Amino acid sequence: MLLVTGCGSTDPHHDNVVLLPDPVASSQVWHWTAPCPVGPTAGSGCRRAGPVLGFAELNGDEWNLGGNGSTGSLSMSASSGGTVTMDGRFADTPPCTESTCLAPSAYTWVRGYPSVLYGINQCRAGTSPPVSRLLPFPMRLAAIPPHLVGVTAYAAQTGQVTYDVAYDLWLHDTATRQPCRSEGTLEIMVWTDYDERALLPASMQIGTASIPFAVGRVARPGTQAWSVYASNIGTDGQTAPWGGTLWFVPSPADVVGRGQVSVDLSAVLGAAARILQDNYHWPQVGRRYWLDTASFGAEFGPASGSPMSSGPARFSMQISAFCLDLRSTPQHAACP
Repeated sequence: MLLVTGCGSTDPHHDNVVLLPDPVASSQVWHWTAPCPVGPTAGSGCRRAGPVLGFAELNGDEWNLGGNGSTGSLSMSASSGGTVTMDGRFADTPPCTESTCLAPSAYTWVRGYPSVLYGINQCRAGTSPPVSRLLPFPMRLAAIPPHLVGVTAYAAQTGQVTYDVAYDLWLHDTATRQPCRSEGTLEIMVWTDYDERALLPASMQIGTASIPFAVGRVARPGTQAWSVYASNIGTDGQTAPWGGTLWFVPSPADVVGRGQVSVDLSAVLGAAARILQDNYHWPQVGRRYWLDTASFGAEFGPASGSPMSSGPARFSMQISAFCLDLRSTPQHAACP
C-alpha cells in the first residue's frame, strides 16, 4: 500500500515546493483500468488525465497493462485529511501487446507507475499541473539549486506483487514546454524501496554512485554505493527513438518500506551527468538538458516478476508527505 500526503511551505528556513494541496473538502476516489490507462474511468468512457490537486497531478499511468476492465483496477484517492492512497487489485495483469499500446514490444514486468506528478506530463503537456515559481519546469540542470532534496513519507503494503517505489525524473535536450519521449529524452528512476524480483539484470549495471540520503532525521551519506543501470543509451547524446533510462538503486540494506526518506536529487542529477560523460561521451549535460518532470510513486507488476506473466497483482501504498525542498540537506530537509 502506498500513501502520499501534502507538504506545507510555512517554514521560513525552507523553500518547499508543495506537491499535494491542503486537506480537501471531502474524500474522492479515481479508478484506472486497462481500457483507461491514461485518465481514470468516467461513466462509459475515460477522462483525459488524472485530477490536478494544487501543484500535483494524480497519474495512474497503466502504460503496459493489457486485458480488460473486468480483471481489476488501480484506485487513487485523496482524503479530507490530505492523504493520497494508491490501491491496486488485479486478478490478471497481462502485458499490453496491441499495436495501439504505448510500448507494444516492451519486455518488462512493469504494468504501470501510479504516481504524484510535478512538472510537465510527458506527451500530454496540456493536462499538466501548474508549477511553482520556486522550481519552474522546464529548468536547465545547471540552474537547479545545488541541494534539491526530495522528501517523502510513505508506507507500502505489498502482499502479492512485484514492485519498486521510486522517483521518476524526465529530462529533455531542449527547453520545450511540450516534451514527449523521443530521441535524446532521458528518464532517471531513483528507487527507495523494491522487491528482489524487480531488480535489473547485472548485465545492465554500468557503475555505482554515492547519493546522500536520510531516513527520518538520520543521515546516510551514500557511501554505501547505489548501483546504476542503463538501457537504450548510446554515445554523444544518442538514445533509442523513445529515449533512454538510468536507474539509481540502493543496496538491499538501505531500502525503506515505510517512514520518511529524503534523497539528494541534485546529487543524482550530478552523478547521471558524470556517468553519461564518462561512459557515453555526452558533453555538457548540465547545460544541454532541462528537467521537465519529477514524480514519486510505485511501479507494479505480476507477483512472478515475469515480463509475459498474466498473474495477479495486489498492493497498496500511502504517502503522507511529499515535497521538494530546495537549498537544504537530506537530514535537514522537511515538508513543513
